[in-house]
Amino acid sequence: MEVLDVLDLPQLYTKPSAETLLETLNLLTLTPQSWDVDKGSNTDLEHPAHTEKQARRRAVQVNPQGVTRYLTSIVSNPLKWIHDDEVREEIWNQASSRLSERSGRTAMGALSRDFRIPSATSSFSLSIHEPTLTGDDLGLKTWAASYMLSKRLHKFILVKSTQETRPSILELGSGTGLVGLAMAALGADVVLTDLPNIHDNLARNAKGNSILIEQKGGSTRTGILDWTQPASCEVFTNGVVTETLHAATSKFPIILAADSLYSPEHPRMLVETIAAWLSKEARAQVIAEFPYREAYLPEIKDFRERMECIGLFVLEEGEESGFDDWGASGAADGEEDRALVTCWWSHWGRRDQ
Repeated sequence: MEVLDVLDLPQLYTKPSAETLLETLNLLTLTPQSWDVDKGSNTDLEHPAHTEKQARRRAVQVNPQGVTRYLTSIVSNPLKWIHDDEVREEIWNQASSRLSERSGRTAMGALSRDFRIPSATSSFSLSIHEPTLTGDDLGLKTWAASYMLSKRLHKFILVKSTQETRPSILELGSGTGLVGLAMAALGADVVLTDLPNIHDNLARNAKGNSILIEQKGGSTRTGILDWTQPASCEVFTNGVVTETLHAATSKFPIILAADSLYSPEHPRMLVETIAAWLSKEARAQVIAEFPYREAYLPEIKDFRERMECIGLFVLEEGEESGFDDWGASGAADGEEDRALVTCWWSHWGRRDQ
């Protein structure tokens, strides 16, 4: 791999062409990669233009020292030798984007990335869109616990080849939808739910992966389910409410939840919602995964105790490590700095299973 110093890049005093500057800014792109996805699986690589750009970035590495200063110099330069106003704007926009990428995930704009999910026989790739992060909309970000649970789902054998009908599954607090979409691509019928401010992006990801999921024999619907009012769920199609499910009459034999405990009230609300929607059949089950974040350890303890109070018990559990990419960017290998996160997964059922 060729390693360049920032001084090897086109210097502004030489008045490089617009094409040269745009090529250089592409070279400096720090697009967050899925945490262990095979780079060759990225759907962008299906397009020749993307193939060439990705190949160039893989073949050349730029020493990060001085890159921020280089990008700032482009943003602040009038670029008077470039006479096309639109092209100049594009150069400034691209340089600004490269700066944002080096300021951590919270400063980045919207992005889409692929996550490779294993199945019993092979693997498949889901494309997940994450909007620009604003305020406390944590559900617009894909978290380590969600990815770890997505990769573990096939081990529970929730979809059996001998079944005449596909299992009906409810996901609570779906966020970007990675877990529920992975379950659907394993062959289940999944209803993915979250709050109104999260739902639009959730629906977008469900639609974006619908062809793959249909090919895999599954299906998805998305809905709004507020845990403070857990008795009903509005289901949407193309942005319009097409059905309202009621907990009194619509039950699910399997419920999924990942990384959804962010306040002292959440364990109570989550467990009450599970109790409302989980079917009464003996083989009903809940699968959950949460990170061991120090500030929320009491919430995990509370969740465990409340699950037992509604008659559910741990059938199997374990710990595994994953990565969150919430920190600052700028690693020399072109990927974001990643924080190691230990997660607790648990598989719940009734005592007589």
